[in-house]
Amino acid sequence: MSERWRIVGAGAQGRILLEILRAAHPDDEVAFLDDSAALKGQTVLGAPVVGPVASLDDTHLTLLAIGDNVVRQALAQRHPRARFGVAIHPSAMVSPSARLGPGTVVFPTAVVHTEAVVGAQVVINTGVIVEHDCVIEDGASLSPGVRMGGRVVVGRGAFVSTGVTLAPRVKVGAGAVVGAGAVVARDIPDAVLAYGVPARVVRPIDATFDWRRLL
Repeated sequence: MSERWRIVGAGAQGRILLEILRAAHPDDEVAFLDDSAALKGQTVLGAPVVGPVASLDDTHLTLLAIGDNVVRQALAQRHPRARFGVAIHPSAMVSPSARLGPGTVVFPTAVVHTEAVVGAQVVINTGVIVEHDCVIEDGASLSPGVRMGGRVVVGRGAFVSTGVTLAPRVKVGAGAVVGAGAVVARDIPDAVLAYGVPARVVRPIDATFDWRRLL
């Protein structure tokens, strides 16, 4: 049975999610919701922009194509009745014993291994390896090429940048940001920026942090 999907946001991530859905569910209908006046009535990669974000409802399966973890979680909380779907690219491998929360997307060639637990609104990007018994909490984002050993915990809303390696059993705190190419051998506290080999805490994450540098 075919489904109808709405992708919130017709930017770069929205285009990626569109192609993931087309690969995984070729018979389903997919359209965008976006507040850009320039996109009103337009198509993006052949999919129509059918309304603003405020028109999000529970009649479709929804994905939030928003890279900023804080904004993505806030939007999901503002729409508690929305039906958030899960999208998994056909080239990804998700273990039958793994659990994925609503709104989570698994990009091409990613691996989610045995009894991993992935929360809601999580982004598992291209080529990521989530090993056995890992826990990825709500709203976290794993950038392309992230690799982790078993039993890693990535906290709520944390952002792990491209090419990061996480040693087994380490924890990345809620709201933390781990910079590109870092090797995390020890726990990272909540709400800090850390990077380096090995990763070290550089400064707290506060209202001045420019999320655009990561997206």
